[in-house]
Amino acid sequence: MLYKSLIATFGASLAARSAPSDDPVWHLGRSEELQMFREYALDALQQAKVYLLDHLAATYADTLHEAVAERATKTGQPAMAFLGEVRLPSKVAWVEFDYRELGAARFERGSSVTAHDDNPIGSGLRGYLIDDRNDDDLRITMFSRPEGSKIMDPICALLVNRMADGRLDYENVYEDLSRSMVDFRVRIGDSREKIDALRTLHRIDTGYDLFIPYALFAMLVSPDLGGIIPTETTTFTAKDAKTARKFGKSWILGAQKSHLTIRIGPQAAAHMQERQARHEFERQAQEGRSGPVRHWVSEHERRYRNGKVVLVKGHHRGHDPDPGLPTRVMGPKSDAAEFIFTSKD
Repeated sequence: MLYKSLIATFGASLAARSAPSDDPVWHLGRSEELQMFREYALDALQQAKVYLLDHLAATYADTLHEAVAERATKTGQPAMAFLGEVRLPSKVAWVEFDYRELGAARFERGSSVTAHDDNPIGSGLRGYLIDDRNDDDLRITMFSRPEGSKIMDPICALLVNRMADGRLDYENVYEDLSRSMVDFRVRIGDSREKIDALRTLHRIDTGYDLFIPYALFAMLVSPDLGGIIPTETTTFTAKDAKTARKFGKSWILGAQKSHLTIRIGPQAAAHMQERQARHEFERQAQEGRSGPVRHWVSEHERRYRNGKVVLVKGHHRGHDPDPGLPTRVMGPKSDAAEFIFTSKD
């Protein structure tokens, strides 16, 4: 789990017990600002309610995002607006998923975000730390660790302003840039252009995939759980705790001992099967188009720009339709596969 890796890395660095090979950011770019961030992040992670989505659960939330985005495009509303006023399950929450599996699932089903990709994009793990303890704003920090890389602190976070009545204004979101990570990038030789690109990409990725944890929170309070099955799972075992006490790793002893693993149930599976069948039908229908179906064209005059007028006699046009393809089909659809988020007051 990325959650456990962050606890171990940040705890060891703050206790001056980390090695340069394990934590290059800390040893190459250590600063007062970086230390303050890690103290904040470690405290927030230890207090967070932790959720781990398996690859099917993350894909399910992502297909819900696409379904809602299609409706949002027609109405002009942002996709997040369809979730309503989502209440967080706790003051601090951590939601983690496998980004490699999510990227592969997007590519396999032909998601719009992979329309120009030749191969699945993305690797490693991603996690959202959502902190609602501040009276002025909500802090959203996305951590990402690609496969084969060390822990990297995020280059920026998103802050959602709170309105006078206490509600969060998701139309008023701004970036909190990590100066310590910018300095680290400069120190390892990255150009300003590359740093700006990394910053922009991180901000976009944070905002786009934010739907996944919020969809999870909405489903957790739905009467039918929205097709998901949460199961309590041990994060740090008794053996982990014993080892931590033996070697004085207090940061592990202060972390959450368990988390909720999120899997999908029959309703979610039906939704995903319905969308896949619909997309496959639309793809085959698109590939199978070969001109208009055979029809009668009545006698008429064809007028040209030079003034010439030609009488076109009545005739048939087009080709005979495929007897196995209905002319008016919207694709397979199951009422049982529909899922509507309940509105929150």
